[in-house]
Parts: sequence; C-alpha cells; structure tokens
Amino acid sequence: MRRYFHGTLSLMRLYMRQNRIFTLIWLLLPGLWVAINTVSSLVLFPTQEALVEMGVSLIDPLTEAMHGPLLDVSVAGFVTWRTKVFLVMLGGIFSIVYMIRHTRLAEEQGKRELLGANVTGGLAPLAAALVNMTLTNAVAAVLAIFAMTALGLGLVGSLAHCLGFFAAACVLGILAGAVSQLFVSATAARGMSFGLLGALFGLHILWNVSGGQNLLAYLNPLEWSLLVRPFAGEYFIVLLIPLVLGTALALLSMRLMARRDVGAGLVPQRKGRAFAKPGFRNLSALAWRTQKGLFLAWFCFYSIFSFALGCASYLMVSAVSSAEALAGLIERLGGIDRAFLSLMLYVFGMLISVYVMMSAGILRREETAKGETVLSMPVRREQLVLSHMVYIFGGTAAILLMSGFCVGLGAVVGTGDKSALARLFVEMARMVPAAWAIGGVALLLFGALPRWMTGISYGLLTLFVLMEIFWEQQQIPVALYALSPFSWITPLKAVQPTAAPLVLCIAAALLAGAGILLFRRRDAAI
Repeated sequence: MRRYFHGTLSLMRLYMRQNRIFTLIWLLLPGLWVAINTVSSLVLFPTQEALVEMGVSLIDPLTEAMHGPLLDVSVAGFVTWRTKVFLVMLGGIFSIVYMIRHTRLAEEQGKRELLGANVTGGLAPLAAALVNMTLTNAVAAVLAIFAMTALGLGLVGSLAHCLGFFAAACVLGILAGAVSQLFVSATAARGMSFGLLGALFGLHILWNVSGGQNLLAYLNPLEWSLLVRPFAGEYFIVLLIPLVLGTALALLSMRLMARRDVGAGLVPQRKGRAFAKPGFRNLSALAWRTQKGLFLAWFCFYSIFSFALGCASYLMVSAVSSAEALAGLIERLGGIDRAFLSLMLYVFGMLISVYVMMSAGILRREETAKGETVLSMPVRREQLVLSHMVYIFGGTAAILLMSGFCVGLGAVVGTGDKSALARLFVEMARMVPAAWAIGGVALLLFGALPRWMTGISYGLLTLFVLMEIFWEQQQIPVALYALSPFSWITPLKAVQPTAAPLVLCIAAALLAGAGILLFRRRDAAI
C-alpha cells in the first residue's frame, strides 16, 4: 500500500511552490472577511439595545433566505450569521479549483505522465492535493479564529463557526476530487463541480424560504455552519457528518483513480466527427466552437432564472419593504416593486461580469494550446483576439440584455404592469458598459501579464465587490469607490452621471486596444 503513496510529501512541496499567490489569498480572505464584518458590526451596534433595535430590522425574508435564521441576537451571532455562507462558498470555490488543477487538469496537460515517470506512487498526486487542500483550509480557519477572538468574540463560538466552514470547504474539495475521476476534460469536471455547488446553494435557499429543514439538509455542506449553532449552544457532534462523508468521498476518489488509466475517465469521451463540418474553416468558427458551451450555459440559465424572478417579484415585495435601511432607496426608485427589481438587476450585472473573465480565460487557454499552430497560418494576432472578443463583449451584452428582457417579461406576467418590460430592459442595458470595462481589464492583462491574467482578474473583481460593500457601509470615500466600474451604474447612488455609459465604453475600448497592442509585441504562449 505504501508504494501507491510514495513521493506524496515531495509533491505537496511542489504544489505549494506552484500555488504561492493563490494559496496566500486563500489563507487570508476568510480571516479578513470575518474581521471586516466584526469591526463594522461593532461600529454599527455599539450596544445590545442598538443591535436589537436596528440590526434585527435589517433582517428581512430575503436576507434570511440567503443566510438562514439568526440564532443569537448578539454581535457575535450577527457576524457568524452574515459571514457563514460567504466563507463556505469562498472556501469551496478555492478547494474545487485547487483539486481540479492538480488532478484532471494536470492529466490533461500531460503533467501527470511526467510525474509518473519519476519515483511516485499512482495515488500520490491525488493524496498530495487532498492533504494540501485540507491543510490550507485548516490554516485559513485558524487565522479566522484568531481574528474573531482578537476582536472580542468568544472562543467556543468562534471555533464552532470556523470548523463549520472548514468542514464544508474540505468536503466540497474532496467531492471535486471524486468528480475529476469521471471526466476526461478538466472543463467538464470543473463545470460539474460548480454545478453541484450551485445545486446545493439552491437547496439551501429553498429550505430557508420554506422555513424548515429535513434530514437531507444534514448532507448539504452549506447547512453545517448553521447546524453547528455557533454562539447559540454549539452542536459539535454535527461535525461527525462531514468527517464521515469526507472520508468516504476521499476513499471513493482514490479507488476510482486506481482503477482507471492515466488520462482516461470513467465517463467515456464523446467521439468526434471523422470530418469537420463545411463551415468549420475560419477563426470565427473556431472561436464559436470553443466559446459556445460557456455562452449557451450562461445565456439559458439567466434567461430562465430571470423570467422566474420577474414572475415571483410580487411575492418578494413585502420582504424588501420590511427593511428600514432601504426606505430612502425605495422612495427614490419609485416604489417597492421597482426598487426590488432594480437591486436584483444590479446584482445580476455583477454576477454576469464573471462570464466576461471566463470567456477571456478561454482566449488565453486557446493561445496556450493552439496558439503556435493557428498563428503559423496566415492569421494575424489581432484577428485571433477579435474572433474571441465577439463573445467576450457581444456575448456579455446578449446575456445581460436577455436577462433584462426576461425579467421584464416575467414582471408583466406576474404583476400585469406592461411598462415593466421596457423599463427593466433599459435598466439592464445600463449594466453592459460596466461589464465591458471588466472585459477590457481582462484583455489588458492578457496582453501584458498573461500568466497572471486569471488571478489578477478575479482578484480585481473581488476587490470591486468589496469596495461596493465598504461604500455601502460608508467605510471608504466616494473617490476611491469611483475606481470600480460598478460605482458608475449603481442604483444606490442618489445621482448617477448621465455620461457614465459612454465613459465606461471608452475605457473598455482603450483597455482592450492596449491589450491587443501588447499581445502583438510579446511572445506567443508565454
């Protein structure tokens, strides 16, 4: 048995060296997020009376659907309630990306064969990835515990809170390790893993909305931070569930890896055509082939989800109306129905910005995998970039506009307000330039720092979201907030500059143009 794991420690050190920046961000973000929320809660609620009077009024059915019930009316209880879902999602996403990168993606890129040519066991790569992922989540949880206790929160409750998100993140990562054994493609494994995470998040919201939970909730990692009840009479026995489930999934993934060939998957790969289609003869066709899966998935999901949201918007109106903090915004936007949908469209615009970076990431992967072959033909570099810019910019606009149209159509069906269709479509159209600005940044990084493109792009998007939160809590000045593209189109501002869409479009064009020029000057696939 030992021969299967030979070389695990060496691979652990190699993986740590390869992911220094990624791991550092992974380690610091949970503790930083908890510290920020603790400090802001202490400022907003200096006394227990202030928390009872003001804090509870901010908890409406909408936020309760996202976070679940507030178990303990105290600063500690409020902090854990407001951070638990974000920490689980954050740790889960990092764990999934890490596991897929060092399992299925490593095999797809041929790195697994190179490692196997050395004195390493057959299960050593998977074991090294699992141990590193668990250790990283553990250190992140310890740092979060230090942050909570240093700011005056109780040790036992902080321990329960951090163990909850640590267990959930580890199980999600182990689940991704098992899923990576099924598919030949890293894209398919990544898509399935994030699809399962999305399904678990949907069940989490459904159970919170229904006001009750069943036994299946104990198998959902997003529920464990609530079931362990931090600062509300801790139930540490719940953590036995992720221990058993994680162990079973880890053994399953090792069993599956031992029974398959290197580079193969348990789900057979679809056979390709013997001859290409007649239209598959230019860069546009190649870009469509590589981009269509991501584009169609996002387009269909947001079309269906937006229509359902519009139809059910009248049910959510009473939930938002109970939040006193939104009273001014509701009055400014012309009523509770308009305020709710305006806020939801703004959130959709921020979420769809992720598609922009994923689409730009496909361009980078195509350059790495096929760049030399494509550019050896009579193809100019700007042509290669422009063929993908159709989906980076045009695809983003199509998703946003269809989302606005479907929300408006659903609102017409649900409320009978015929003016909602045009109004919501125009509101969503205002989100397009902000998403384009994110795409411009991604293309600039593609031309200037291609190796760091993905990490910096997602880091900047996270920074923009954090700036939004800090600005809403009045912790950063307006001048600093203006660096975020979302600050130019947010409905939370009393006055929005009329030239904002034009400014953002010009910024996106300049950034994209600079990225193309830099791409022409650098070496390909560096």
